[in-house]
Amino acid sequence: MVDDRKLKDEDAGWGYMVMSPFEGIEKGQVLQECRCFNDRQLNTQKCEDALTRLRYLVAQGEKLSSEEATTVFFAVTKLFQSADPSLRRLVYLAIKELASTAEEVIIVTNCLTTEINSDIDMYRANATRV
Repeated sequence: MVDDRKLKDEDAGWGYMVMSPFEGIEKGQVLQECRCFNDRQLNTQKCEDALTRLRYLVAQGEKLSSEEATTVFFAVTKLFQSADPSLRRLVYLAIKELASTAEEVIIVTNCLTTEINSDIDMYRANATRV
């Protein structure tokens, strides 16, 4: 019996089923996953996955309440301590998307100012774009 959530990959001709990695995710689940941003030892892959899922939900039109957006926004700013380039790119994108919904976003100004004055070109360029 074929699961409705799976799609047949006819283009590949392999006859196997492909399922979207975003299939069935819920806002509550993603917000729980975002708690990993507060961990003492950052697991960059786990944080990247949570940020990607969060951005997917927002892109699909899922509305975060002001309180939810603010909580996630401040948790995301803690990820500035990571030196991982792909995680930092996601942090910039998430900040840009959440800034319109979250309250008290002025706090991120200090983080961005530090990034703009950094010796690392990638940090400066991305911080300027936000």
